[in-house]
Amino acid sequence: MSHVIEPATSGRAKCRGCGEKIAKDELRFGEVTENPYGDGDRTLWFHPLCGAYKRPEPFVEAMAATLIEDGSVADLEAIETPAAPGETIAWLRDQSRFGLDHRRLPRIDGAGRAPTSRAHCRSCREPITKDSWRIGLVFYEEGYFNPSGFIHVGCWRNYLQAEDEGPAQGEAAGEDVSRRDAPNNEAPGEPLDPAVVLARLAHFSPELTPTDLAEIDGELKSA
Repeated sequence: MSHVIEPATSGRAKCRGCGEKIAKDELRFGEVTENPYGDGDRTLWFHPLCGAYKRPEPFVEAMAATLIEDGSVADLEAIETPAAPGETIAWLRDQSRFGLDHRRLPRIDGAGRAPTSRAHCRSCREPITKDSWRIGLVFYEEGYFNPSGFIHVGCWRNYLQAEDEGPAQGEAAGEDVSRRDAPNNEAPGEPLDPAVVLARLAHFSPELTPTDLAEIDGELKSA
C-alpha cells in the first residue's frame, strides 16, 4: 500500500477530516488502508492540510513517496494552485510533524461553546460550564473519526502535551483506538505553541468569528 498526493479527478469525494467536498483538480491526500468490508484496499481522501493535521504519519509517508528532488509535487506542474494559499510543501510538512511529536494533537476537531454543563473535561474531569469555550476531540478508528468528548480550553497544555502510553494488547500499533486517556505526563520534545492549537481550532471550526478566535486565543495563552 502506498499513500498518495495527487489532483482530484472529480469533485465527488469528501474529505475525511473536515467533511467538505474536495474540488476537481484540487490537490488531495489519499491514505490507502485495508478494506474492512471486503478484499483489497480502499483510499481515504483528505484535503492536504486536513491530512497533515489529523493523519500526520501517513501524510508524511505520502509526501516522501510523492515529492521529487526540487521540492515540487510530481506531475502537478499543470495545476495553477496545487494547495491553498500559504500551504507550501515545507509548511505542510511542519504541520504534520507537530502531530508526530505530540500524539494527542491530531485529536483536535474544532472548538465551540458548551450548550449545557453536562459534559466533563477529559483532562481535569471537571464539568465544562455552559457557554464556556471547549475543544472537541475525536478518535480515529478504521477510517472514521469518532467524537470522543471535550476538554476545557484552559486544559489544553495538560492534555495535548501529554505523552500517551503505547497501544494495549490486541490493538494495532499506530491506531488511536484507546478510550482511556493515559496520565497527563508531559511528552518529550518542544512545548506546543498556542498558535499551533489555535490554527487547528480555526481550521475545523470555520464558523468561529475573529472575536471568537481572539477570546479562545486569550484563554490558550493564559493557560
